Amino acid sequence: MTLKDEGGIWVSIFDEIKERVTAYDVVTYYGIIVDSKGMCRCPFHNDRNPSMKVDKRYHCFGCGADGDATDFVANYFGLSVIEAAKKLNEDMKLQLRIGCDKRLFPKSQEQIMQEKEQAWKKDVIRAFNILRRDAINILTKYHKLLWEWKREYGPEAMNEGDANWHPFFVEALGKLEHVNELLDDLSFGDRTKQLDVLETYGEEIRRIGERIKQFD
Repeated sequence: MTLKDEGGIWVSIFDEIKERVTAYDVVTYYGIIVDSKGMCRCPFHNDRNPSMKVDKRYHCFGCGADGDATDFVANYFGLSVIEAAKKLNEDMKLQLRIGCDKRLFPKSQEQIMQEKEQAWKKDVIRAFNILRRDAINILTKYHKLLWEWKREYGPEAMNEGDANWHPFFVEALGKLEHVNELLDDLSFGDRTKQLDVLETYGEEIRRIGERIKQFD
């Protein structure tokens, strides 16, 4: 599904929507209240306290729901991404021409090479997004676990002095801020920042994923 700009360059309708509409725009448009910190109650699970962060994209720290404006509309209304794009185009009055243009002439070798390159780039981006999604899911589960440990194994809960702090409580104190920063960068940082996090902390995140399996 494509549209054609004035210079004759074919661009994705979804990329065009991303340029014009943020997740925050659609979340608020469809009546969900977002507070001053960009947090709201997640509509994808029984959320009693605001656990969804909304900006250009959205991410729920409770259930892991994540995506851009089109993804949100698709999931919120139970639509395919194409149907969601059409709904956004109509509701937000984007006036985009959505449809498939037919080419009447054979493709040149240059066009074929460009399409192959674009396909390769899409594969790379798809692989990156899978790694990013998996990292976010692992860190979200770990973040929830750390909060539980902080609450359940704190000195007051355990009736212990400072010298006898439970290892889980100590880990929660030492890791919560770090995990918060990683989740924020992976969820809302630009592509360069997200790539830097995965390259720098990818192995650490993998080890965390292996470790927390025992607490499932």
